[in-house]
Amino acid sequence: MQYIAAVDLGTTKVVMAVGKRSEKNKLEIVTIKEITSKGVIKGDVRNLKEAHYAILEVKDEVEKELGITINQVLIAISGKHIQCSADVSYITVQNAANGFSEITQEDVDRLSSETRSSNTSQSETILEVIPLSYKVDEDTDITEPIGMEGKRLEGKFTLIKGEISAIGRIERCFQKAGLEMLPPMLQPIASAEAVLTEDEKELGVAVIDIGGGTTDLCVYYDKVIRHIAVIPIGGNIINTDIKAYGILEKFVEKVKIQCGEAIAEKAPNSTIEIKGAHGKVSKTMHVKKLAGIIESRMYDIIDLAEREISKATKGAKLNLGAGIVLTGGGVNLKNIDLLFQKKLGYEVRVASPGLNLTKESVDKVNSPKYSTIVGVLLAAIKKNLSTNVEGGEAEEQVDVNTQPTAPVYDETQNTYSQQSNEDGTYEPQGDANTEQQYATEQPEEFQGEPYYHEEQDFEPKKVKVSTGKKFKKMFNNIFTEKDVIDDEDEY
Repeated sequence: MQYIAAVDLGTTKVVMAVGKRSEKNKLEIVTIKEITSKGVIKGDVRNLKEAHYAILEVKDEVEKELGITINQVLIAISGKHIQCSADVSYITVQNAANGFSEITQEDVDRLSSETRSSNTSQSETILEVIPLSYKVDEDTDITEPIGMEGKRLEGKFTLIKGEISAIGRIERCFQKAGLEMLPPMLQPIASAEAVLTEDEKELGVAVIDIGGGTTDLCVYYDKVIRHIAVIPIGGNIINTDIKAYGILEKFVEKVKIQCGEAIAEKAPNSTIEIKGAHGKVSKTMHVKKLAGIIESRMYDIIDLAEREISKATKGAKLNLGAGIVLTGGGVNLKNIDLLFQKKLGYEVRVASPGLNLTKESVDKVNSPKYSTIVGVLLAAIKKNLSTNVEGGEAEEQVDVNTQPTAPVYDETQNTYSQQSNEDGTYEPQGDANTEQQYATEQPEEFQGEPYYHEEQDFEPKKVKVSTGKKFKKMFNNIFTEKDVIDDEDEY
């Protein structure tokens, strides 16, 4: 069985997924696991020890579930070190010295190779050479030069560069976890692969993937990538501001997602009280104040994204006929699409991966935060790639209770030891993923429900008692008994 294993090593989460080709070349997600990331800052591995422990942990979860051993993985990379630039280069077509010659795939590959080699440096490496258009002698704006006759082949390219040192740290991190890292894919391209249709790529579209530490942007027009950028801020910048109000970090994400609002004027006039240290001292926060923090920081991201979009479209908004697609873990905010639409003037939609997946797989990855990992697997299916994975021919027969326990690192001895529960199973060490914790803590009747509903009739300066009771149920794990109080203050 040919498995494809992929890892999304992000600032806030590490995700590993295993997939395989299904009927009609669709992707079947066999399993997907997620844990809290460590050692990664703004998409860049800064602490190899912490990062490789996180990879080991998620790898162990996947291997124990499927009864396999993963030796190779595909990954997508991001980080502020990623740069995009334009280049024009040309070659003389082979055998064209004595007359015209037909352009072959070999000529096109040679042009791409020479473009790559002529733009290398000691500190940077070329990750992608993306052709925009070709020129054959005097014929311009050609998308497919193979088969044409000419002496000179010229190409316009978008070059994506990354720092050798940053990529080297990522590679060493996976090596320490016992994994061979295959040539990486760019996160902006991977996310686009998971959420865009071919029609959108043709009309012109910008994919904005808001992660924890970075925001990745990819612009398509005429089915060609025109621009890629990695903006070095993401959703964590909102969390930092919320935490500054004296809210414990373990509550920040939940408060943001379930109480937050991307447009401050749409937030209700109410307050929330959140448990403080030792569960005794509570912190009170106005919902409108919370929404104001979110809106302000989202505007920072929007402004930087608008600047990058302008580089690709040269200010011509008509180049984005399909508008903007938002994805990534940072887009789970109420009315975030309306905020982007209001500021940028484009049609906006929020997307989760769902294209070219089996029906069962769609349910497994039905969240914008999984766009990158799914995009990597879809790209592998397109290229007919697989990774070195041993075992797993009959997953249904695997009994995880009989599998060897996972290695646990002992810092005092600088070695790995075996550790298991009494029943022989292994529970990963470290913090569980924040969002998974929240999903567990939230009562079943409110699972997947937004905190506020527009159809509710909020009074100008106080919240109905019935709504307060609902808030109390929903947040009984983090709020004090007086969850929502009447507020008579202006704010």
